[in-house]
Amino acid sequence: MMSKFIFPLILLSVLVLQGCSNSRPALSELPALENKVALKTVWKTGVDGDFGETSERFNLVAEDGAVFFVTDEGTVYQLGQEKGAKQNTISTDYKPSSGVARYGDTLYFGTYDAKLVAVSLATKSVLWEKTLSSEVLSEAYYAAGKLAVQTADGWLNLLDSATGDTLWRAKEDLPSLTVRGTSAPVISEGKVVAGFANGKLKAFSLDGGNLLWSYDVGKPEGRYEIERLSDIDGRLVVENGIVYAVAYNGTLAALALESGRPLWQRSISSSVGVAVQGDVLVAVDMTSKVIALNAKNGSEVWENAALFERDLITPEFFRDYVAVMDRAGYVHLLDVATGDIAARKMADNNEPSGSRMVANDKRLFILTPNSNVTALSY
Repeated sequence: MMSKFIFPLILLSVLVLQGCSNSRPALSELPALENKVALKTVWKTGVDGDFGETSERFNLVAEDGAVFFVTDEGTVYQLGQEKGAKQNTISTDYKPSSGVARYGDTLYFGTYDAKLVAVSLATKSVLWEKTLSSEVLSEAYYAAGKLAVQTADGWLNLLDSATGDTLWRAKEDLPSLTVRGTSAPVISEGKVVAGFANGKLKAFSLDGGNLLWSYDVGKPEGRYEIERLSDIDGRLVVENGIVYAVAYNGTLAALALESGRPLWQRSISSSVGVAVQGDVLVAVDMTSKVIALNAKNGSEVWENAALFERDLITPEFFRDYVAVMDRAGYVHLLDVATGDIAARKMADNNEPSGSRMVANDKRLFILTPNSNVTALSY
């Protein structure tokens, strides 16, 4: 008779492989679409690598006229936003497992062998490395000379950004079966907010690490462990004193940052993050349905199921539209007001995203698995 542990392990393996395009069924053909805006490739720059295990784990930072990132080969890049020219690079011997946080000329990234690394673009050198308790599966967060970083074994760490010294740590007990990954913590208004694999969203004081409040976003339910998965793996968003978080097999919730008091919640499960701009929140559920809600009260604005089961990544506001990207490598622009698909563009030769998309006023930036960074515009 099959051991009671084997079935969950098999299912866990499926979840781990979910982000890999060659492990998923072929996608159906998309219907013909006449683009309402001329979405085009502005530039494409080749780099020495792409991303780690899944497309959501690596990020790009678009600030100060440049795009900053690290590849899975351990090379840190700074590209110009306008033309994609390589402005600075640093090669390291590390094997990054997550994307970057930035402060000035310093970038921070995590590795599979439990290190957080600080590198200087100005001096082209490693400033320090800090050995943590487990691998780092999401980017760190920088604010006010401090770094918040979460590890796969449930530890939340606050470090001095100049030295890597530990200021405080907090441990969360994890369930026996989880989706591989962690959300990135956020520092805001003197608090460190983090989501954990047991579905809990917690806020700690920035100075001292005291627990301020806790809320169950994911609610483990069901007979089997696979049914009880409630990880908060998507990117947390803090806007106007409100924390937005969504859990796998759980809910999408908006909480007051100050008190943790729930403002509203909806029964929406997702393994990716949400995007918030003004009064509009956009989420992608487990079936790749795109849903827009009023960010203040949670009421539905629109939903679009036209991209059903296309494995969409975290949405990104891009000028007058919401951009989503599917596993076939198509970027779709949805009208913010109606949810209608206004344009579609292959980002890079039938390749899915290798990172979370990031936009500025004029460009949408994407790292793809064939080692290109692509900038789209219209």
